[in-house]
Amino acid sequence: MLGDLLQVTDDAVLVDETSIISGIRMLREHAGLVVEPSAALGVAAMVEDSGRFAGRNVVTIICGSNVDMDAYHRWLRS
Repeated sequence: MLGDLLQVTDDAVLVDETSIISGIRMLREHAGLVVEPSAALGVAAMVEDSGRFAGRNVVTIICGSNVDMDAYHRWLRS
């Protein structure tokens, strides 16, 4: 599986937890979505390095329904 992924992947981006939480908040505020942290990773990458993605068409997959609602509410408050 990893070999297949490496054949079709150009790059990987590491993001900070604070950016993931910002992504969660943005998805809630702008799209009305309640998402788990993994679903906010693409948005987090754009938050951290907006210049990298400026002027480009960007797609990120928003999926997952494994939301810990207690943690979710803490992230929205912090």
